[in-house]
Amino acid sequence: MPSPAEFKKLSQGRTMFLAKLYAGAPGLPTGNTWWEELTCVGYNPETSLLEAVISVKQPTGYCGGICSSGSQEYVRFFIDWGDGHGFTHAGLASIRVSDISDAPKGPQHPLMYLVTLPLDFSGHQRCCWTAVLPKVRAVLSWNALPSLDPDDTPYYGNALDAAIQLKPYPFCISCLIEKGVKIDKNLMEILDIHAPLPLVQKPVPMVHEMAEQYLKAGVPKHRIVYPAVYPLVKGKAVATASAVLPDKSWLLKHDIDLKLAIDTLAETKADVSFEEVICAGLCTPNDTLGAVIHVKKPSGYSGSLCDKGSVEYVAFWADWNNNGTFDEYLGTAQVTVHDIDTIPAEGLYYGVTFPVNLTGHLSTCTNPSVVRIRAVLSWAIPPSTTDPSDLTTWGNSLDVVVQVREGTPDTGMTALIYKLGGVAIESISQDDTDASLRGLAFPTSILPVSASADPGNRPFGGLVYIQGRLYNTGPAGTVHFTVEYKPRNAPDVDASWAPVTTKMTFTIMDPSDVADPHKTYTQTCPDGWFTFLEDMGALPYPLLERDNMLGIWDTGALNGEFHIRVRYTEDYPLTPGSVIHKTASALIRLDNTRFSVNTAVGNTSVDLSSTLDIAIEAMDCPNTTQGETLTGHLRVIHPYFWYWNLDLQPSGHVHGNAVTPPLRLYASVGDTGDGNLSWSVDTGKLDPCGYTLTVWGRDRAILNSNGAIWHWDRKAVGFCVKKKP
Repeated sequence: MPSPAEFKKLSQGRTMFLAKLYAGAPGLPTGNTWWEELTCVGYNPETSLLEAVISVKQPTGYCGGICSSGSQEYVRFFIDWGDGHGFTHAGLASIRVSDISDAPKGPQHPLMYLVTLPLDFSGHQRCCWTAVLPKVRAVLSWNALPSLDPDDTPYYGNALDAAIQLKPYPFCISCLIEKGVKIDKNLMEILDIHAPLPLVQKPVPMVHEMAEQYLKAGVPKHRIVYPAVYPLVKGKAVATASAVLPDKSWLLKHDIDLKLAIDTLAETKADVSFEEVICAGLCTPNDTLGAVIHVKKPSGYSGSLCDKGSVEYVAFWADWNNNGTFDEYLGTAQVTVHDIDTIPAEGLYYGVTFPVNLTGHLSTCTNPSVVRIRAVLSWAIPPSTTDPSDLTTWGNSLDVVVQVREGTPDTGMTALIYKLGGVAIESISQDDTDASLRGLAFPTSILPVSASADPGNRPFGGLVYIQGRLYNTGPAGTVHFTVEYKPRNAPDVDASWAPVTTKMTFTIMDPSDVADPHKTYTQTCPDGWFTFLEDMGALPYPLLERDNMLGIWDTGALNGEFHIRVRYTEDYPLTPGSVIHKTASALIRLDNTRFSVNTAVGNTSVDLSSTLDIAIEAMDCPNTTQGETLTGHLRVIHPYFWYWNLDLQPSGHVHGNAVTPPLRLYASVGDTGDGNLSWSVDTGKLDPCGYTLTVWGRDRAILNSNGAIWHWDRKAVGFCVKKKP
């Protein structure tokens, strides 16, 4: 702990941080983790979710209590696919944090917050015999949007790298071709070689099917037989065995003493040499618990990616009165793991998430709800649902403290919108009095100073995902719901609202169905009212929508500000007497305006009817002599302008800064770009060669609910430089 004088200095620096950042003052601190720190990163191949857990360590320093707007912890994710291009931007997640007192004394800090982000892995999956193990980098930054440069160090926060495993491509004909199987050419013309092939579910594996390679790899004998003999260890069939033992002669041949193995299993608890739960947290806004599991070995997990593999289970428990007794079992999450020969030395990191119903445990913002949570990891065998201290042979437990969202406790039917367009509601400006920022994601007055800085102040376009949950709805099918939108200025009457979609596909997770744990259901509903398919009270596992998806809104060519709400009822079909509930509406701003590029060639001035253009003065594609100055104009206009830049190629023949100006970033929220700006090229810095000069324009939109995609376009002009006589 710092001394009082050191603490005062730390607090003063924290207080002045945003003012200095706004003023662009030099000498700001970097990599300070005294207030917050990223503790782990992981990925779930089955849900395609990246996860990170943030440790918030101090009672103050977060810009106010829960009744205020507090401050934001941002986590930017980057992914390195191992293709030589290094880390590329994957997206941004955030969560609001606040000052929470340590009084009265108790388990108040550190508070562990979970953030998640869907990973776009398009084009990177491979067939099951080729493990795809990219590296993810997560960068934490307090109250300032992290840079788009993966190597930048945040002022307050840190960065972590972790190796993850991608889900294999579904088995298909192209996989057979990859293995050398000859396919008739006539069939190739009529078949979709990438369409998944139906597979016969493999039976529960025999231990001997993997034992010989495991013995050679040094996998302990008691781990090899563990999935088959665990019921014997417990003295009862506590779970269905996930492997079958061979006969005694085979055991004797391989020097496996079954009694010794069973005794070893009975005496061994919480062995973490193969896997370990290393962190856990709560995504406070959407009541979702999560944990990251470190898988450490190349083998010992019941088969390769082409096999069934084994399951890592994480059970969650709550200690509601913080007396050290975890008295409520909340549920169990799981992820499948496999033997992977190419596992990196640092291992692989898998994430699990589990939505919980916390509506009965909410509290007002003046009385923060801080709760102990225990995560219990168990390999191959589901952990106990009756004893939070009953650890199995393989796995461990971890206790953390989390903050439950504020609100009024309610055990009746209720609903909540978590995210719009992939962004948490609390990171979208809902301030109806500020017209400049209203409905924009990541609102900020601190504007970017380089193209690698996040733009902030972002509208939405394309497909807007509406994610949330209905609570206390009873069995699946009891409740119907609709997601609706209206223009902000339209009167708030039902006639102003329209459904965002009339067709949806929902993916319901059912871990109890081993053959088909992720079932898809497509509903076509002309009136926009869908059947709610979740059942949080189902046994042995709750039935949950994989992505918390309520609706997907194809916003088409819409622009401007819109409200979104959810209505829900148990009285469907609707009648005049139906009781219909609704959520508070959330505000969002749409930008579906693309750049309009002047496609004309040879223009010597920019086209004022286009929004993106470039021209060389006097003539197109001129020949110029080394040392002369080439001039022209550019035009990049957009209502949500981010920046333009000029790219001179081939860059290997350019020496120094030849282009003026090289780029410009937006200088205010209302900045729409440049309509007819002069540029020049100093050809004295160029080798004799042919060149292209390209203007690139970008806006700030979040497209298709993916923060790593925005509107962009370009146009190029060409010229030649002759050697100076």
